[in-house]
Amino acid sequence: MKKSAFFALLLLAGCATPLPQAPPDGIPASIPPPPVSVGDSWTYQWHDGYTQFSKGTYRYTVTAIAPQRMTVQVTRDGEPASTQIFTRDWNWLEKPMTNLQNFRYSPPYPALPFPLEAGKTWQAYITATDPATGQTNRVRVDGDVLGWERVKVPAGEFDALKLRRLVYAGNADYDRGEENISEFDWYAPRIGQVIKQVSSSRYLDKRASCDFGYCDNWVRNDWNVIELVRFERGGASGNPQ
Repeated sequence: MKKSAFFALLLLAGCATPLPQAPPDGIPASIPPPPVSVGDSWTYQWHDGYTQFSKGTYRYTVTAIAPQRMTVQVTRDGEPASTQIFTRDWNWLEKPMTNLQNFRYSPPYPALPFPLEAGKTWQAYITATDPATGQTNRVRVDGDVLGWERVKVPAGEFDALKLRRLVYAGNADYDRGEENISEFDWYAPRIGQVIKQVSSSRYLDKRASCDFGYCDNWVRNDWNVIELVRFERGGASGNPQ
């Protein structure tokens, strides 16, 4: 199956109702990278998109900033979970890929290619290296900014740019095809962060058999829904709506 055909339904879902391309009053059309300080933190609720069951509360705290990178400590329900590394504009240097393990990316994984504006598109090929094994995958990321949307999350209601990324993880082997990933982010300029993310993935099981000529060899992985609960700037809580 062609990659473009695989994501046809996702594309239709993302574009079923075109979003406004002009920003709300008071917000510029082109959004620059946000300022970031040590101590900034964002807390999110994760839940399963299929069952709505909670998958925990995650807090992301900026603990170090260097000229080309930022270190973010992640806790889950108050317990240490991981350390993630980003560029100064929130593109990924070391972070788990959706429904997969932790990777290091070169060049950076283009999650938020600032400046952001409605209608922007991008495509990138990156090398993802598993630091535990040294194995590398060639990853393709196709992204676009769909437009503006007013989004309500537990932290409040925000004007946000909706971004879509379609990702081909490059991890195919003898038994399975590569992971095909969809990621939707809602980025709120007024707090300088993603306030909601919906992500899922699936892969082709090459070992599956067909019954009576019908084949459904796609294996669906987790469907994650992540929503902002609260945020702090250098330890000071805020909620600009």
